[in-house]
Parts: sequence; structure tokens; C-alpha cells
Amino acid sequence: MSNLVQRVLTGLVGVTIAAAALWAGGWWLGALIAAAALGAQFELYGLLKAAGTRPLVGLGLAAGAAAALWPLVEGAGIALVIALLALLPAVLYLRRETPLLDAAGTAFGVLYPSGLASSLVLLRTADVPWLAGDEAFWLTLAVLFSVWASDTFAYAAGRMFGKTPLFERVSPKKTWEGAAGGAVGAFLLAAVFKATVLGDVLSWLDVAVIAVASGVLSPLGDLAESLFKRSVDVKDSATWLPGHGGLLDRVDATVVAVPVVALWFELTRGLL
Repeated sequence: MSNLVQRVLTGLVGVTIAAAALWAGGWWLGALIAAAALGAQFELYGLLKAAGTRPLVGLGLAAGAAAALWPLVEGAGIALVIALLALLPAVLYLRRETPLLDAAGTAFGVLYPSGLASSLVLLRTADVPWLAGDEAFWLTLAVLFSVWASDTFAYAAGRMFGKTPLFERVSPKKTWEGAAGGAVGAFLLAAVFKATVLGDVLSWLDVAVIAVASGVLSPLGDLAESLFKRSVDVKDSATWLPGHGGLLDRVDATVVAVPVVALWFELTRGLL
């Protein structure tokens, strides 16, 4: 089976599962987000090990679960603080050779990707008047589709018009022309959602913010993860998603875009 066919089939399965969990919301969504976030966090710890750091994997994943699920679980914030505080005596009594790097790497994995992934749960499960009925589902889906559309449009625009390297040191094939195409694609997808199911929820300024987060900022997450992998001479964070690599390879852009959108709505209308 060709790599392209594998990518398409895996992508279709992933989109179907994600859409179903989004529609169900609640713990169905929470379980999916936690599983994806912790899987990606585990892969990140693998990259850290390849770089010579020894993260405290078990403690980090426990803290990551609390970080990913805090919008659903009362007391998760307290559990997260306790887990992070436990890093201090852990590195002290385990007599690590690089305690600072081990603790920092462990904490970084809690924040990225698990902590950032919680914004997806927050956006979908927000109990606020302006997101009544199914509107939270459609809004969250609009953000995700905008991120995915950005990636597709950026690839197509880069192939057709790409000439100017975006960040050649990290990803030689990415171009400014592709990035512009990605931003346009993200705006078009967000505009479609506004014109159909979110007309009363989204302003055109909201559409622009979603487009910027999905088409301009999310590629930074992709580039950063590429830099992490390149620094330890690794092509993919893992190999268990046929044609796609690992979970971290798939969520690197999403965990940048969704928190930005969630922060925008929290500041302008409130989500908590």
C-alpha cells in the first residue's frame, strides 16, 4: 500500500473518530483527548531520552492526564499541582545525574502537548449562554477543520507556487507561498461554518482570529516539532499511525491553534 493511500485511510479513520467524540462530548471526548495527548506526551519523552535527558515518565504522564482533563474533572488542578511538586523530591532522592534537565523535560511534556490539548475539551464542554445547544460542537469542529484545511491548502499552494523558504533550516520544503495558501484555506473553512451553522455565534473578527490561529500560528507548532525531531535525528515521533508517523506528528499544529482560539473567546466572551 502506498504511503499516500495509508495517509488518506488513516486520516479518514481519525477524522471519523474525532468527529464522533466531539459530537458525544463529555467523557467520550475527554477520553479521546486524554489518550491522544498522553500518547503524544509519551512520544515527546522518547525524543527527550534520545537527546540525553531522562524524564520521569510515570509521574509526567500522571500530571499530563490531570492537565488534559481539568475542564471535566473537579480537583484536577490540585492533582496537577501536587504531581508537579512531586518532581522536586523525585529528582532529589533518585540521585539523577542531570536533575535540572530531567525535571524540566518532565514538566515540559505536561505542558506540551497535554496541557495545551485541554483547551479542546474546554472549548467543546464550555457551559456558557452564547454556546447553547450544538453550537459548542460546531465551533470546535470549525476550529479543527480550519487547522486541517490550512495544512491541505498549504501543501497544495506550496507545490504549485512555493519558491521562498519559510524556515529552511528546519523544513526546507515549507514556503511562504504555502503558508499564505494555508491561511487562506483556514479563513475559507471558518467562513463556511459562519455562513452555515455558526452565523449567530461568530463575527467576522472571530473568523479572522480562527484563520490566523489555524493558518499562521499552527504551522509554528509543526515547525517546532520538526526541530525537536531533527535535533535527535528522528524522522517521525513514532510509527504506529500508518502514513502519518506518531500522535505528536498529528497534534503538533492543533495544540497551538486551539488554545489561541480558546484564549480569544475567554477574553472576549468567557468560556469558564
